[in-house]
Amino acid sequence: MIKHLGEGLTPFEDCGFARQPEMPCVGESIKVCCRVDGSDEVPSLRVKDAAGQHILTGSSTGNDFYAFLLGAYAAPERIDYQFFTSEEETSWFSFDVTQRERLTQVAAASQSSPDALTLLLGADVVVSLRAKEALTVMIEQRAFTEASGDFSGILDGLPKGIRLSICNGGLWALYWDDKLLFRITACELWRDCKGRIVKTALSMELPCRYILGTGERFDSVNQQGRAASGKVTEKFTFQGDQTYLPVPFWMTETGLGWRRVSDIPAAMRFGEETVIEQETEGSILCEDSVFFGTPAQILSAFLTQTGKPVLPPEWAFGVWISGNGWNCDTEVEEQLSCLKRYGYPASVMVLEQWSDERTFYRWHESHWSNPAQTVCRIRENGLHLVLWQIPVIKHEWDGNPGQALMEDTEKAVRQGYVVKSGDGTPYRITENWFHHSLLPDFTNPAAKKWWFDKRKYLLDMGVEGFKTDGGEFLFEKTARLHNGLTGRAAHNLYPMQYAKAYHDFMADNGVKGVTFSRAGYTGAQTVPIHWAGDQKSEWSELKAQLRAGISAGLSGVLFWSFDIGGFAGPIPSKELYLRATAMGCFCPVMQWHSEPRNGQFSGGMGETYNNDRSPWNLAAQLGDESVLTIATDYARLRESLRPYLWEEAQYCAEHLRPMMAHLCLDATEDPMAWRVEDEYMLGRSLLVAPLTEPGMNRRTVYLPKGLWRDYFTHERYHGNQTLNVSCPLERIPVYERME
Repeated sequence: MIKHLGEGLTPFEDCGFARQPEMPCVGESIKVCCRVDGSDEVPSLRVKDAAGQHILTGSSTGNDFYAFLLGAYAAPERIDYQFFTSEEETSWFSFDVTQRERLTQVAAASQSSPDALTLLLGADVVVSLRAKEALTVMIEQRAFTEASGDFSGILDGLPKGIRLSICNGGLWALYWDDKLLFRITACELWRDCKGRIVKTALSMELPCRYILGTGERFDSVNQQGRAASGKVTEKFTFQGDQTYLPVPFWMTETGLGWRRVSDIPAAMRFGEETVIEQETEGSILCEDSVFFGTPAQILSAFLTQTGKPVLPPEWAFGVWISGNGWNCDTEVEEQLSCLKRYGYPASVMVLEQWSDERTFYRWHESHWSNPAQTVCRIRENGLHLVLWQIPVIKHEWDGNPGQALMEDTEKAVRQGYVVKSGDGTPYRITENWFHHSLLPDFTNPAAKKWWFDKRKYLLDMGVEGFKTDGGEFLFEKTARLHNGLTGRAAHNLYPMQYAKAYHDFMADNGVKGVTFSRAGYTGAQTVPIHWAGDQKSEWSELKAQLRAGISAGLSGVLFWSFDIGGFAGPIPSKELYLRATAMGCFCPVMQWHSEPRNGQFSGGMGETYNNDRSPWNLAAQLGDESVLTIATDYARLRESLRPYLWEEAQYCAEHLRPMMAHLCLDATEDPMAWRVEDEYMLGRSLLVAPLTEPGMNRRTVYLPKGLWRDYFTHERYHGNQTLNVSCPLERIPVYERME
């Protein structure tokens, strides 16, 4: 089987069978690569270009990978190519050699109304600026039909003191009381052989110290000096500058907020020059909304524009318990028994290994003797049940898919219930997790009905939520969805379509339930809750999780969680586990979870290796009962916080505020509040300062203006000061706002 994907798989590694560069310009040397599975035959490449059709022989790059050098082209043109052997030939792939163009001057301007300005850049690039509640900037490829006219610099609808200027040393700029907010210095274009613009880059001068937002960020809360691909990306542990949940929105300490209004991923680079780069489809090249005000005002405006937040049910703010190894009645009974034995309060149980691992809607018959009775037992113990899901119609590589999966696959393909490739055949996940599986198309109403009719009985049993894992697998840009979206536009949207379908499914059946999602995009607040995905049981990962939660809140994710103690790797140390437990206690959602027991860290023990992150298992594995004692105390503390958490959750949903909030949202005028990246407000009253490094028995805590009370000792402190506080394992620095 010959494998090639021109655009590659993920931004953080070369898959070995992509095109390099993916969108080549005139004069750039081009290489296309493939992999051949199950054959020793060396493939050839058939190329069609302006010179005609010719055949190239590849060179081996090792391990069944081959590279073909196309060289450089002197002018824009369309290239088609196809890999083949004596036994197989692939579909045709295509790309355009593009011509890059940089526009740095305004050719003409017209102010058609007091709140509208139109600019012409080059021959056919038109910028429309409209001021209402925000400043909308739209760049199109079209003829400039407006009459040129004078521009006063004032657009009605902008806040008082804000002035727009057409620049000599750039395109246009915005000032607030004569202080520069930003200056657009250039608009770069990539044109194909027909002159169509297929990619743009907007460059700007952005005088600020802080860039906050851009999605759930693991590397830093402040993104100044950093860059992001803008793509929903699955990366197992150590996410770095990758994220499951990008959001093309950011704000600065200068009173500026910026949103790229786009389904297509927008790469962002923040440095001496800020650049927003994006591929295009159609005549509208890009659109931006520019907001003004305090961070709280800007975030509120962004959330108003992108969708009303959905409030999870009250029970979601209790303790969640989960372990991938819970795959049978015996395991569930053991956990229920431990909850009673140790007086450990919990409100949610997540079961991942409940299904047949093929259809993901049928219970595993040999593991669960009576699923309805199991659900009933869980509910009788005061727990709400959440079941794991994955958006695939699985390809079973062991050759034994079973009758139900075979029938599902046949019907889904026949009825068009799946995402399709550019050539009209069913799209199959190119590589990695659930390789070669089909993706259900949640934009197809008939497909949704078919999918959820098979899961309706789960709600009838008493299931109240779904862990909507995955969703990052739509790699092919030419793929097509039922609603007309291409894979280029749908890659980031697919996880949202997936989670929204489950929300609608529960709501339509009268269940006030919840989804628990890893991936997302703009509008994530409409499909809560999200968790941070897969991290390893290491200190650096705990610090990354803290950054992720704060930055997610700054990007509109109101309700967020993480895996206490880390999802992957060997059992965490006592100190790491309890510090993570303390942070989880004071997070929007408190939950612990662990990877499969027979995974890479099982030491060959397979299923007998119990890596559960439950406090009773940690105490047993570490030989230290104090782990159980302290962790249980935190769970009880969490239970006592539930009335406060529920009150704050309702407030946050109504008033468009993240439940886990950066200090700058409340202390906008305080320079220290902008600088702090390891503290946050939980609701409006509790300041939380987790410990994320080993061996710390003290840490500094900055208290903004006001009167504060230590949550545990009740000592009172005036704000605008930094404390150096003692931090035993039994306590986390938390301060309650008194005024």
